[in-house]
Amino acid sequence: MSNINKQQGSTLVEVLVAVSIVALVLTAVSAMMSMSVKLAESNEKKQLALQKVQEALEFFRKERSINSWHSFSTPLEDGAVYCVSSLPEAVASISASLGNCAEDEVLEAARYSFKREATVNFNNSNNLNVQIELLWQDGTKARNLILEQGFENY
Repeated sequence: MSNINKQQGSTLVEVLVAVSIVALVLTAVSAMMSMSVKLAESNEKKQLALQKVQEALEFFRKERSINSWHSFSTPLEDGAVYCVSSLPEAVASISASLGNCAEDEVLEAARYSFKREATVNFNNSNNLNVQIELLWQDGTKARNLILEQGFENY
């Protein structure tokens, strides 16, 4: 008869400890998932930024390869900044985009907005550098990516 009167079960303290542990684990998992989503979005923006910078450099490489040095370098001004939110038809028409990008001159890629600017610097009459800078907002932080390419008269 003594075995029948014994009841086994969890006390209130044990239940509270178990619920607290489960809540702690779920909080950690949800924080980790949230951080993972933010990191994935940030990496997507960086990858798109690199793609758009390379796209602009490829435009200048293409123009240099199909034009003579004079046709390529003459339309470009030393120390000039060009807004290349969209790529021009040819380097000869790039002067239309002379100056830094305005607030409304953005490059849309996926669902993100970027500003893409090219800076041209002549080292001498037979050598110039083109620097492409892409600017974007990543949450509250301003980000940028810069790539540079040298061109020579060959």
